[in-house]
Amino acid sequence: MITVAKLRRKPRSFQAFTGLSVAEFDQILSHVTVAYEAALHQQRNRSQRQRALGAGRPFTLALPEKLLMALMYLRLYVGQNLLAYLFDLDQSNVCRELKERLVPILSEILPTPLTDAPLRTDDKKATEETPFSGKKRRRINTLKELLEAHPEIEELLLDSTEQSLPQPVDKLKRKQCYSGKRQDHTVKTQIVATRQVIVHVSGGLPGSLADQSILGASGVMGQVPCRVKIRVDKGYEGTAKRYPDKSVVAPVKKPRGQVVTILERVYNYMLSTLRIYVEHHFARLKRFGILREQYRGRFEDHENRFCLVCGLLNFRATGDFSLG
Repeated sequence: MITVAKLRRKPRSFQAFTGLSVAEFDQILSHVTVAYEAALHQQRNRSQRQRALGAGRPFTLALPEKLLMALMYLRLYVGQNLLAYLFDLDQSNVCRELKERLVPILSEILPTPLTDAPLRTDDKKATEETPFSGKKRRRINTLKELLEAHPEIEELLLDSTEQSLPQPVDKLKRKQCYSGKRQDHTVKTQIVATRQVIVHVSGGLPGSLADQSILGASGVMGQVPCRVKIRVDKGYEGTAKRYPDKSVVAPVKKPRGQVVTILERVYNYMLSTLRIYVEHHFARLKRFGILREQYRGRFEDHENRFCLVCGLLNFRATGDFSLG
């Protein structure tokens, strides 16, 4: 059976298995412990509970091993049957622990990106009661609020990525998810980032959607003030014309039947050096198997898993548990 104590003796293996150093793991564990105990207390004292306190089998794994299991799932993306074998559990226990406890808790405590959009109906309120702490707190819930709270942000990097899916059984879904660019069935995600962190995600979208369609549906452009530069690539051609009141910086695209001049090439090169940070974000994200391999989970859960990995990387970049 794999344990945290054994892995601690091999820091390089620890980071390869989890994507975190031992010190970063300990920081997250201290926050998870508080939230996990609060969640268990809330579950045990719910009004609909029929069994007496203390009934049922005790947990087999200690909390550090549970957190290790969740991080290995994200980093290595191995099957739950293999995780069950490695941690001496039943596969149903692994599924329940990940889905009902650890993933929601990690999503709550980590600096996960914002996911607000006009087309969503599940936007959170500015002041809410968190399910794990029971305390009311003020949250930044929109990109507009984040940029108002941090006027030092002068530029945003915008891009999208795709991840392969198994071929859907439903004919309509196969058509919606087929990406002509990748020649495969994919799920698409758009990110908005600074040079250090990812601040906004619009994901769980069919691969057939164009970048411009996702940008319009995400509502990002309406939340960014004029003072903030928005750097995009050639996939967002025409964005500057669609949003003339925004500071959109885009490369020059070769017109049909014409050539790009040397000055335009130099200009594009300079822009690419300023945008390279968003490609670094994608490279770090895809070190996690759950975002690199063919995605096997529920289509509806993809955005949450993407945001969870972003939260881990944001924490590693800043050492802070708040996005701001």
